[in-house]
Amino acid sequence: MTKLSLRVARVGDLVQLLSPSVGTFTSPRPEGSVLSGGQTAGVLHTLGRAYELVVPEDVSGVVRTPAPQLVHQPVGYGSVLYELGALAASATTGSAKQDSGATSAAPVFRSPSAGRFWHRTSPNDPPLIQVGGVIEVGKPIGVIEVMKTFTYISYAAHSGLPARARVVRVLAADGAEVAEKTALFELEPA
Repeated sequence: MTKLSLRVARVGDLVQLLSPSVGTFTSPRPEGSVLSGGQTAGVLHTLGRAYELVVPEDVSGVVRTPAPQLVHQPVGYGSVLYELGALAASATTGSAKQDSGATSAAPVFRSPSAGRFWHRTSPNDPPLIQVGGVIEVGKPIGVIEVMKTFTYISYAAHSGLPARARVVRVLAADGAEVAEKTALFELEPA
């Protein structure tokens, strides 16, 4: 996926990350997440192509804005995607690494394939698994959509994952486009 750098505006103590183009914004980072230079901060779909949105190297902070209500939020050039609050200098590095899910010491369940990840089987159903929920081998934990074909993702204890685990954090938004091996859930042994 091609990368695009987010635009930056500074308003007092806040840093605003702005859309670099017109399109639809998806896979946002949740409020309270830590974003720092070089991290992916979502995906922008424009003119039939998907672009990975990257935080500029000289920017870091805590997301202060709630995630958009729509899975594909329409945005214009320069629309505010995030407002970031300041971080304490000592907390920046560790928090950013832990929040990415990729470098955390906690076990992480990763997507077995690329596609659109859904937390539920239909819009009116509850999520298959929530934070605090316990999962065991074979339990459905999400759905991957590829070309209008929906496939259940079942929990499998591989790559050091426990046979029985508790969900600590959900790392991928409902309806997010994910690549193979994208972190979906942070776990702990149950």
